[in-house]
Amino acid sequence: MDEPFAEYREVGAADPLRQGDVLEAVEPGATMWQQHLLVMTADCDFAHAKHQGRVTCVPLLAAEEYLSEMQIPKIRARLARSQVSEIRQILSKYPAPTISDCRLREWASEEEPSDIVKMLELQQADAQRAMAAFEAIRTMDTPTDNLEEGIRLLVEAQLSAPNPPKRQNAVKRVMDKLREPYAQPPGDALFLTAISPGQDEGYFAYLRHIEQIWEPDISLGPSHREVTYRRISRMRDRFTHALVQRFAMVFMSIGLPHQYEEHRDLHADLLGGKYA
Repeated sequence: MDEPFAEYREVGAADPLRQGDVLEAVEPGATMWQQHLLVMTADCDFAHAKHQGRVTCVPLLAAEEYLSEMQIPKIRARLARSQVSEIRQILSKYPAPTISDCRLREWASEEEPSDIVKMLELQQADAQRAMAAFEAIRTMDTPTDNLEEGIRLLVEAQLSAPNPPKRQNAVKRVMDKLREPYAQPPGDALFLTAISPGQDEGYFAYLRHIEQIWEPDISLGPSHREVTYRRISRMRDRFTHALVQRFAMVFMSIGLPHQYEEHRDLHADLLGGKYA
C-alpha cells in the first residue's frame, strides 16, 4: 500500500541539524516571517562548522499570508491601472494640470471621490465616470487584515467602476491570478502542501527573505534549556534540492538600474525610427 504523499519526513532528536530542516518558533507571537523557517545552510557547512554558528533560513508562509502579502498587491496594482487610465482619458478633454498616474491613485485614498470631482470641475457625465473610477481605486486600496477581505474588496472595486463586469467575471479575474502561484510559481517562491504532521493547510517558501538563527537557539528534540526554535520535520531531498536551486537563482540574478532600462528603450525606439 502506498504511503500518503508529503514533501517532508519526520526526524528524530539524534539526527543532526541539516539543510531542509523545518523550524518552528517557540514564541507563539512570532511574525509570519519568523513563525516557520526552512534551513538553507549547506550540510558541508554544518559538518565543518563553516557557518560560525549562524543558521541561514527562509520563511515558510501560510498560503493565505503569502497571497495577501505578495499577490493581492499585484492584482490591486493591475486593476488600479485600468481605472487610472479611465480617469486620464476623461481629464484629457479638460485644461486640467498634468497629474501623474501615481498621484491620481494616491489622491483617491486621500479625499472623497465626490470632492475630487468637484475640484476638477468636470461635466456631469464625465464627473460620474470619474467618481466611479476614483471610488473603485479607493475601495481596492483599502487596507485589509486577511485574504478573504482583500478578495472581497477587489471584487467590489470592479463592480463599482465604470462599465463594471458581471460579478462572476470580477471574481474570476481575481481568483485566476491567486491560483497562478500554485502551478506556475514565481522564481522566488515554491508551494508546499504540508511542512510537518498536522500542518497541511498549504505553505509557500519565500526565498527573498532571509533569517539567521543561532544554532544553540534551535532544539532538535525535547529540551530543558531555553530555545527560540524547535525542529519539527525535514523536507525530502527532492524538495530540498529544488528549493535550494531556486534560492540560488534568486540571488544569481543581477539587477540593472532604471536609468539603464530607459536608455535601452530609447535605443530600441531610435532603431525603429530609422526604418519607419
